[in-house]
Amino acid sequence: MTETTIRREPRTTAFSLIRTAALDHAARRDHRKDEAPPPNREMYNDLTSVLQNWHAADTLREDSLLLAEWLAVELCGYLYGQLNQDRNRLDQWLREFGDQVCQSQMHAHPAGPTAIEIMSVVADELATRSDGPAGQRLIRIGVPYLHYVRQDHAVEDAREIALTFALWAGPQLAELMRHDVVRINSYLDSRIH
Repeated sequence: MTETTIRREPRTTAFSLIRTAALDHAARRDHRKDEAPPPNREMYNDLTSVLQNWHAADTLREDSLLLAEWLAVELCGYLYGQLNQDRNRLDQWLREFGDQVCQSQMHAHPAGPTAIEIMSVVADELATRSDGPAGQRLIRIGVPYLHYVRQDHAVEDAREIALTFALWAGPQLAELMRHDVVRINSYLDSRIH
């Protein structure tokens, strides 16, 4: 098997994670709060498998950084759309949500604050419509991302960042699409192609 047949692209992986999280959120909307379905282990296992393949191919750092970028860009786009492209409201959302994340993730190596820092870079670029030199955003995202991903826990840390973004992006997309499964799938199908 060639490397291209076993290696999933970061973009495809990002949209797969968002689709799963959005569809799960849409399905949970109909459940009573005290009867929430269990977390989606298939998404966790699929992501772990992809990351392990990237690790085996020695592309984990680069591909997982690109995955984080795709997820952050999509999430910020959903938020920016929901907030009527109002930069002040987006900044306020990031501050308030960032505070909530920091307070709730009190363990030794939380992914949330790094994800918020990455989102701030993307949000700044979205709000100012700044394209800058090619790769500039990736460099700015790469600094906090690569600082977070520990050498001896690279797959675990990359998974935590990706899941953090996916579990935030999926519900935002589901809300944008009014929990309509057909709309969610149609939108994501159009983004993949």
